[in-house]
Order: sequence, then structure tokens, then C-alpha cells
Amino acid sequence: MKRFFFCMSLMLSVSGAKLWAEEPVWFGKEDALRVLYINSAMDLASFEPILTDFVALHPDIRVAYRDVNTLELYYQTIKEQKKPQASLVVSSAMDLHLKLVNDGYAQTYQSSFTDRLPENFKWRNQLFAFSLEPIVMLVNKKAFPGNLPEDRQSLLQTIRQNEKAVTKRIGTYDIRKSGVGYLLASQDARQADVTWGRLLEAFGSHDIQTYCCTHEIIDDVASGKLVLGYNLLGSYASQRARDDDRLKMILPKDYTLMLMRVALIPKSAPNSEDAGIFLDYLLSDKAQGMMQTQGLLFPIRPDLNNPNDPYVVNAPGPTGVIELDQQLLVGRDYAKQKRFIRNWEMALEISEDD
Repeated sequence: MKRFFFCMSLMLSVSGAKLWAEEPVWFGKEDALRVLYINSAMDLASFEPILTDFVALHPDIRVAYRDVNTLELYYQTIKEQKKPQASLVVSSAMDLHLKLVNDGYAQTYQSSFTDRLPENFKWRNQLFAFSLEPIVMLVNKKAFPGNLPEDRQSLLQTIRQNEKAVTKRIGTYDIRKSGVGYLLASQDARQADVTWGRLLEAFGSHDIQTYCCTHEIIDDVASGKLVLGYNLLGSYASQRARDDDRLKMILPKDYTLMLMRVALIPKSAPNSEDAGIFLDYLLSDKAQGMMQTQGLLFPIRPDLNNPNDPYVVNAPGPTGVIELDQQLLVGRDYAKQKRFIRNWEMALEISEDD
């Protein structure tokens, strides 16, 4: 019973945020013979050129694209299990998507495109990665006090030396409302437990601001309301930093987490054939090349990475790829998840009701 109420509280916190887009964004001809519904936790700005190109290549398919928060996307997929509307579900919350597969909510798909994916970039031929991107810090160069941080230790030092300037001016995900936020926080705890604990303590004593979504954090960093955003998706941060000289994206030199964006076809998807066609397109040379040359995403295909292209990950230190394996499910164990979130709330001095 306790587990039920905990899950319900998560669902209510998400629904209360009104993150579900009521109407999808449409791509393609209105008289197209078939419709492909995609539920995705990806900002449309990063996906629109890909969707536009896809329907141009397949004029008989019309795409309905709905942007959904990662946590709500997970619950929505479960809710629609018997009669899903979406034929493809895309997320950056790798652990939640892996749990959907493990719990029987996805169907098997295999093609020449998925076959050439390395084994560590797919799971049971039911979950497929199509991009691999760094998790970064984003700073407002004009508002940030002192030297820009190179890693987590230098960020800690800045916080301690500039308490007034950083109080209420650092932002990160609310791990109770953001599926990817929970994943990244749990991975930080695994990578460097001591540093993570000190960082949480510093964040809590300086009133860190928590958010559901990446773009809200980036907007507040750009405006100067925040001086730094922590643990952001690199594709979004990179796009904004290229177009706004107030911003700088930082790949921490102590370690840079690397996250896969993944896709699955729901078990009873109404149009699984076109979902497979779109998935193959995402893994194709053309789409993977577009991701990099147009600065949309960091492609999963290393053979397409041009080292002279600025949109290639050049981490100054070690990288820690979040592996697509059973270990992700451990972090989503109910008891562990509840304990981790409660410890996070206590460290940040946030009440359960906030």
C-alpha cells in the first residue's frame, strides 16, 4: 500500500505541473495515408528538422509529435498499455525506458539498421539508442562570480567563497518530477559518492532552485536569474551557448557523464510498421549526420563523428557512459528510489511538500 501511495504522489506531482501537451504538433500532408504518433521527451527544436526531413522522404506518412516530460512519459506509456496511441516513445530517462522493456511494455523490432548498432547501445532488440550526449554545466559568464568552474571541486570552492552571489542562483532538476533528473543524480552518486554528498550539502545550504525541465533552467541562466545550471543535457546547452555569448557550456574535467537517448515501440502500438521505419531513419547516415552538422544532437554512430566538427564531445577528462544494462533497474527499485529521493530532499533542505 505504501508503494502505491508513493507512486501516486509522483504521478500527481507530474500531472499537477501540466507538462502534457494537449495537442500534438503535426508534420506532413493532411491527406497522408497513415499517421505515426510519437510521444517524446525531447524539445521540438532539436527534433523538428529530423521530423520535417522524414515526412519529406515519406509523404504517405503524417507525424503527430507530442513533447512530454520524462516521468509523465513513463506513466503515460503504462496507462496506455492496452490501447496505446503512440507508436514510438522516445526518452532521455534511460532507466525508465529500460524498466518499461523489462516489465513487458515494449515489442521486439529488428532491421539492418538496428543490427549494426553495437550491443551496448540496444537492449533485447526492444530498446534502441540513437544519440549519446554529455551531461554538462552551463554558466552565465557575466553573472558568475570569479573564475568559471572546471569541475565539481572548483564549483564547490566558488560556492564557499561567494556565498551571497550564488545563493538561490544555482539550478538543477527536481528529481521527484524529472525522470532524467533522477537518473543523473543517482549516477552522480555512483560516480563520486563523497563529492556528490559535499555538492548536495553546498546546494542545500545555498537554496538551490529545482526545475522540471532543461529549457527552464537554461532560460534562467541566460537571464542572469541563475549563475549556473547543473547536470544539463549537453545538446540543449550547446545549442543555446552557440547562439548566446553570455553562456558557456562546461564539460567537467573530473568526469563527464554520457547519456543515451533511447526509443521503444509499445507492445500494442497501432502503427508499429511506421514506427520501425522512423527508428531506422533515426539510425540512418542521413539523420545521424543531420544531428551533428546541424547541431541538433550528438549522434550515436561514432563513424559519422568528424573530429573537426565543433559538435563532437571533447571531454577534458574521463567520461562515464551510463550503460544500458540491468544496473539501471537497481536504481529504480522502489525502496532504493524512495530512500534516495528522501535523502536528496534532506540534503537540499526541501520538504516533501515543496
